[in-house]
Amino acid sequence: ARRDKFTMNDVLLKAGMDVVKQKSCQTLEEAEQFAKELGLNDDDASDATKGDESNSPLVVVKPHRGVASDDVYLCSSMQSSREAFSKIHSSPVFGSSTAAKHQSVLVQEFASGAEYAIDVVCRDGDRKVAALWKYDKRAVNGAPFVYFMTQLIRAANNDDEGPKKDVEEAVCNYVFNALEALDIRWGLSHVEVIVTRNVETGSIQVRLVEVNCRQHNTDFMPLTNACVGYNALDMVLAAYLGDSDESSSSHEYPEETVHLRLPWDSLPALPTTRAHGAIIHFVSHVSGKISRINYEVFDQMEELPSVMDMHVYPHFLDEGNEIEKTVDIRSDTGWAHVMNDDEEEFQRDVARLIELQKEMFDVEE
Repeated sequence: ARRDKFTMNDVLLKAGMDVVKQKSCQTLEEAEQFAKELGLNDDDASDATKGDESNSPLVVVKPHRGVASDDVYLCSSMQSSREAFSKIHSSPVFGSSTAAKHQSVLVQEFASGAEYAIDVVCRDGDRKVAALWKYDKRAVNGAPFVYFMTQLIRAANNDDEGPKKDVEEAVCNYVFNALEALDIRWGLSHVEVIVTRNVETGSIQVRLVEVNCRQHNTDFMPLTNACVGYNALDMVLAAYLGDSDESSSSHEYPEETVHLRLPWDSLPALPTTRAHGAIIHFVSHVSGKISRINYEVFDQMEELPSVMDMHVYPHFLDEGNEIEKTVDIRSDTGWAHVMNDDEEEFQRDVARLIELQKEMFDVEE
């Protein structure tokens, strides 16, 4: 249940939590039948790769086990769902030590809404949020879920009232309940959820994307240190080596770790932020052999007031190397960390960074 995306949703469903409709399909016929039950038909009424989600039902076809958005397909027709099933079925299972291949494919209802990622550290069932992130994924380059920004969001703010605070609290409470249902009591988890708000009633529905028993796969430490004051890895040390309160934990710590222990009890259950921060993912909009690297564009990006640090992957710093259009997080060309106390300047710099990405590289015609 901690690695299989179907099983973890099934566990949450049995615990009475909201989840998407889903089915584990061993055959194409099973996948077709369930897609029809979800409303999919042979009329390709919308183009899922262009973010058109309003005209017809959509379904998600993906592996039981994977990473990021690899081999995750948003399908708007029966034909596209058949193609997705065929690509996943019998393909290698990510992270398998036995060269296993997918014998079944997961078909799910598409949950529209805002996507959040929550980094949580557990200490014998005592759970604390290390960071709350909001994804900005867009349809581009023929792919439906391309990362543009991962923004750090304030999880606790006593001065904030209204819809935004309701969402943050609902997300964190849902994640705590999900980890409890999955009996995850120790260590670091990276959890992703979709939040849908009913426009008429204002009610919030949170549903699971997946639980990952690992750290957030990005260089989050500099940003969370600056914006929050600590990071998830600090919290893991606090959980395993921190102060031991026998009244709240049955775990006994070795005496020789006294000098290494961090004050777990001083860490809040929900973090606050003291600045606006985000990771900007560099998206390639060109494909071919690199003919020119536009360093003057890099300079413009680095000079933006909100940019703390940026990195272009070495492969893309040699003319003549191949570059492809970004379709997933593995095909990014680099990243930037941005932070600013001023929200208006922060948002302006983010928009400028995203626009400048289109000019980073020229390719041979």
